Amino acid sequence: MASTEQLTFAIETFKRIHPVEFQRRFLSQDTRHDGRAFLQFRATHVVKGTIGTAQGSATVRIGNTTVVCGIKAEVSEPDVNTPDQGYLATNVDLSPICSANYRPGAPGDEAQVDSEHIFRLFGEVVDLKQLCIENDQAVWSLSADIVCLKSDGNVLDAAIIALMAAVEDLKLPQASLDPATGVVSADKAIETQLTLRKRLFPATFSLVDDAYLVADADDAEERLTTATLLVVLDDQGHLANVWKRGAGTIDR
Repeated sequence: MASTEQLTFAIETFKRIHPVEFQRRFLSQDTRHDGRAFLQFRATHVVKGTIGTAQGSATVRIGNTTVVCGIKAEVSEPDVNTPDQGYLATNVDLSPICSANYRPGAPGDEAQVDSEHIFRLFGEVVDLKQLCIENDQAVWSLSADIVCLKSDGNVLDAAIIALMAAVEDLKLPQASLDPATGVVSADKAIETQLTLRKRLFPATFSLVDDAYLVADADDAEERLTTATLLVVLDDQGHLANVWKRGAGTIDR
C-alpha cells in the first residue's frame, strides 16, 4: 500500500505534468481541486490602515492572493475645465514579485487595463468636489497605488476591495489657502473623511475549460479560463458594473 507521502507526490506530479486533465478530473465531478463548490468564494480578509505613511491604506487577502493599497494626498492646481474638483489616480502594479506570470519593467496590458477600469468604477464612488481646497486655486490630488504582493487568482476583485477599504480609511488634514501668499497650509490635528456616494462589492466568475462557470478562480483555474465576468454591486444591492473579458461564451 502506498504511503501518504507517496500518494501526495503522485498527485502533485500528475498536477504538474497534466494540469488540464488534473482540473478536468475534479470539474467533471462537480467540484474543484481545492474542494470548493463551483459558486463558492474563498474567505476574504480586509485590514485597514496598514501603511503608516499613507493618508489611507488597506491590505486584502482572498485565499492566498494578497493586495495592498496606499493613497497619498498632495496639493495641486485644479484642471481649468473642473476648477472645483480634485483628482483621483489609480495605478495597479503587477510585478514578478507576486507571480512569475508578470515581467519586470513598464506596466503590462493587464495592469493598465485593470487600472483604467478601476478608475472608471471609482468615478461613481468619490465626489471629486470634496477634494477642492479653494475653487480655481488648490485641490487635493489623490494617488492610489494598488500593489499585488502575491497572485493566486482573482487579483481584480482584491484590487477593487483594497481601494474601497483604503478610500474608507482615507483621512485628509483640514487645508486652507492664504490668499496673500498663495500658500496652502494643512492642520493635521483636524482630519476629515470623504462622504462616499456608494460602496462597491465585486465578484468575478470565470469560464474554465470553456465549459465550467466558477466563482473566484484561483491561479490554477485561471490558466484554463477562456472568459471572465466581473459583476459589481453597490451597498444598495444595485448593479454598478458588468465587465466581460475573453473570447469564451458565458450564457448562463
